[in-house]
Amino acid sequence: MPKKNTILDLKMVDKNLVLMIFILLLVGVVMVYSAKLPLPSNATEHVFWYQIGTHSLHVIIGLLALLLFLFIPTDFLEKTSGVLFGLGIFLLFIVVLRKVSGGDEVVVDGAVRSIPVGLMSFQPSELMKLFVLIFVSAYAVRRRDRIHDALLQGILPIGLLMAVIVTFLLYQPDLGSTMVITFSAVIILFLGGMSLKILAFVTGFLVTFSLFIIYITPWRLKRLLSYWDPCAIEHSQNAGYQLCNALVAFGNGGILGTGLGVGQAKLGHLPLPHTDFIFSVIGEELGFFGISFILLTFCYFLYKSIEIGRSAMANENLFSGLLAQGIGVLIAMQALIHAGVNTGLLPTKGLTLPFISYGGSSMLVVCIAVGILLRIDIENKVKSFGFDNSFSIKRKWKSISL
Repeated sequence: MPKKNTILDLKMVDKNLVLMIFILLLVGVVMVYSAKLPLPSNATEHVFWYQIGTHSLHVIIGLLALLLFLFIPTDFLEKTSGVLFGLGIFLLFIVVLRKVSGGDEVVVDGAVRSIPVGLMSFQPSELMKLFVLIFVSAYAVRRRDRIHDALLQGILPIGLLMAVIVTFLLYQPDLGSTMVITFSAVIILFLGGMSLKILAFVTGFLVTFSLFIIYITPWRLKRLLSYWDPCAIEHSQNAGYQLCNALVAFGNGGILGTGLGVGQAKLGHLPLPHTDFIFSVIGEELGFFGISFILLTFCYFLYKSIEIGRSAMANENLFSGLLAQGIGVLIAMQALIHAGVNTGLLPTKGLTLPFISYGGSSMLVVCIAVGILLRIDIENKVKSFGFDNSFSIKRKWKSISL
């Protein structure tokens, strides 16, 4: 008989995975501090708070959320997947209403993506990345007998729901999040049993749709054209400005880097060095070895996520398995796109580097995702040891109650 309310020691948490996350968070704190060094004209800024204070607060909030989700069973996430998905759509709709009614006052960098909450704000598109993973994983479990070959009965229903999300995201506009969310959903459906024939059809449609959106949007088309030669005279001072300066930063960094804190690109040459282009700052100051370490760390994260997902599937928990692998794909894909944009391998698109870039919404969501991943790993080990998944909270300093 399985034991009830068995106390699980924190030693069951994957130490290597936790260590990797803390290393990435620490690198983020250091690099955001470096990237936000004030220019001489801004020397009167309150140095600590302006450079690192708010980012440290984001990290602390993210870690608290991570700990909270260690105590939430995956069964609960599966049962509430529809509610979470609906909440995400509602929040995206609020952003649409803000853009419609707010006028130019609510527009930031040409887009409206956040909802103000007191002195802070959050981006529903970041939450939607996680909510879509949870919903699509649950959907794949419910419809696993239909998604293999039945395009109309298996894929069309969720396709229509995703169309609503895509419409709201593109209106903000936020093509980067749109691509990450849709392709993550497709990968989960494929892992859940969708056939290669349907996968090819859906992928082809998404690529064609993305290219069409770029073609009919002049400023996106300029970014795509400047991608081929960002430092050309006709692009270097407009659409190719960011990428050209990012490439210069990598060139300055070389193999070993210029040294922590002494990079030049962030000093007015590279827009958004602490968010969308922090990988370039890392490349300049820490060099090839620094960015290689970051990329290998994300590869390890993807490997661990796939491994945890396989263990869950071996324990006949398809939802947890798909969700774990989806979390790995989501975070690794976003890191890959961020690195690709910074190095010129992909057209310019604003996406944060998970765990490292400045941004409260992104930090909160990736930490919650890691909390869910660790929870799935714990449940795998508990089931392997012959215990059930009963859940309780007891006041034990070094234990988790299951």
